[in-house]
Amino acid sequence: MLLAEKILVHFEISEPFVIGDVPFFLLLGVLTGLVSLYFNRATDLLTSLMDRFNNIWLRGILGVSVLGVLVFLFPPLYGEGYDAIRLIISGDSINLLDNSFFYTFRDNIWFFLGFLLFLIIMKVVATTLTLESGGIGGIFAPSAVTGGFAGFGFARLINEFGITRPLSEANFTLVGMAGVLGAVLHAPLTAIFLIAEMTNVYELIVPLMLTTTISVVTIKTFDPQSIFTKRLAERGELLTHHKDQAVLTLLNVRDVIDHDLMTIPPDATLGDLTLSLIHI
Repeated sequence: MLLAEKILVHFEISEPFVIGDVPFFLLLGVLTGLVSLYFNRATDLLTSLMDRFNNIWLRGILGVSVLGVLVFLFPPLYGEGYDAIRLIISGDSINLLDNSFFYTFRDNIWFFLGFLLFLIIMKVVATTLTLESGGIGGIFAPSAVTGGFAGFGFARLINEFGITRPLSEANFTLVGMAGVLGAVLHAPLTAIFLIAEMTNVYELIVPLMLTTTISVVTIKTFDPQSIFTKRLAERGELLTHHKDQAVLTLLNVRDVIDHDLMTIPPDATLGDLTLSLIHI
């Protein structure tokens, strides 16, 4: 009510869903699944690298330095990234290069696509460095924004080749957000309904379901655990649907051994046993 259209997580759909775009949404599902796989693997790698630095000051200085350089070279990496997605959906994607060294190359389509590719790659780096250096945040918004970049870049590349009628870059951006978000979290329904609610309409529900489902299937082919459950599984703390098996796995034998018990000598008589039971 106070921010109106400036709400960061609200986007307007300006173009309807076209049934002829279904094959491209299927391809986008495979692409977002691979992007999600990169997101998870890059996060694990950078986390393990940062864990080698035990000094919190060194981790902080390293993170701040690298983040400063990344944001200086790629301004859209600053913040959650919803502002960049808003520019894309509103048709002002060329403004992604504002305040960067590469502004003069904004009219070169191949350079622009390369810039998008670097945004996809570096968004994961910036997010992980922020968290591992002591910053506060999560991977929810970064994974969605990364998917938005992937969806937009995919649609722009197809449109540049002109092999079909022009695709809706705004729609592919929104569907790409759901594809990566659902695959990274292994939560397709969350991603589908979240993006649908962001637009206040369910016109994209079919491509959202198709792309997100294929994306999740793609990443599960290579990585059966989500970015959260993988760390629990590595520590042996993952509770699966097999509750009894999980309890037995986590059970420590030393914790169930009873040390407060009564001993009976081998030469004890029946009277000794009776007296012992009386005392109990």
